[in-house]
Amino acid sequence: MQKIQIQNINWIDIVDPTKKDIENLRQNFNFHPVVLNELLVPTLRPKVEHYDYYLYMVLHFPIYHPKEKTSKSVEVDFLITHNTLVTVRYGKIQPLLEFWKKCEKGANEPYIQDSTASLLYCLIGELNNFSLRQIDHITKKIDKLEKEVFEAKKIKKEEEIVEEISIIRRDILDFYRAIKPQDIILESLRLRGVEFFGKSTEPYFSDIIGDHMRIWELLENHKETIESLQEANDSLLSNRTNRIMKIITLFAVIVFPLTLLAAIFGMNTHYLPIVGMRHDFWIVLGIMVVGTVSMIILFKAKKWL
Repeated sequence: MQKIQIQNINWIDIVDPTKKDIENLRQNFNFHPVVLNELLVPTLRPKVEHYDYYLYMVLHFPIYHPKEKTSKSVEVDFLITHNTLVTVRYGKIQPLLEFWKKCEKGANEPYIQDSTASLLYCLIGELNNFSLRQIDHITKKIDKLEKEVFEAKKIKKEEEIVEEISIIRRDILDFYRAIKPQDIILESLRLRGVEFFGKSTEPYFSDIIGDHMRIWELLENHKETIESLQEANDSLLSNRTNRIMKIITLFAVIVFPLTLLAAIFGMNTHYLPIVGMRHDFWIVLGIMVVGTVSMIILFKAKKWL
């Protein structure tokens, strides 16, 4: 547990809360026992609850993991009174640590007024800006993938491109799952926040919703783009497969008369035309060549080749 004071506002940050931390909060604040018990373990769903003297809120933010090539949701719990903000998190969250250091240096004091609403606004704004930066890696991957899909001489194999599309789609889906449920929660925060802090704080909460919507729209755009790229890549693969099947079919049709002639002249009968004549081998071979050339000329005329 660490504590910092910004003007008249106290900010308490707890990482991986223990029973000792919970007991400390119980002794110093009038938080409900049920709320305090919920802080011991992460909560699967975001929520916001209004109690007599404080607000309790749970939000999730996506963090990209390069090794696993996907975004995972991290939780931040907020206990908000009129003069104290308590944040509870379960592990390291880089943007929150950076914001804490800025507050220690006094870099954010001009933006933080005499209300925890302003501190909450700055903190969530920092986390939302980090989410926007997280989306940048998806943007770069999609731009790179688009070039690979449509370039004439593909450096990567089709299997690698399909795998890359799947990885990006999974990343977008995980990002999507982290922020989608918070639409209603942030709207509820605006209503309950104004009720708790007063009408003057409404711009803070409206701006938080605006940042969230901007992230959502970017994610929706990436989702539609990667789906379109997958459809385009599937079409290209399908066309390539059709071309290969066409060549194989034409080859089979050309070879069929040769196979038929070979089968006829290979029959064990008492009489076979041409067989036994002078130069019979070259005559049969000539018939095969003429048949093959005729088939190729026919296919060329029909523009099948």
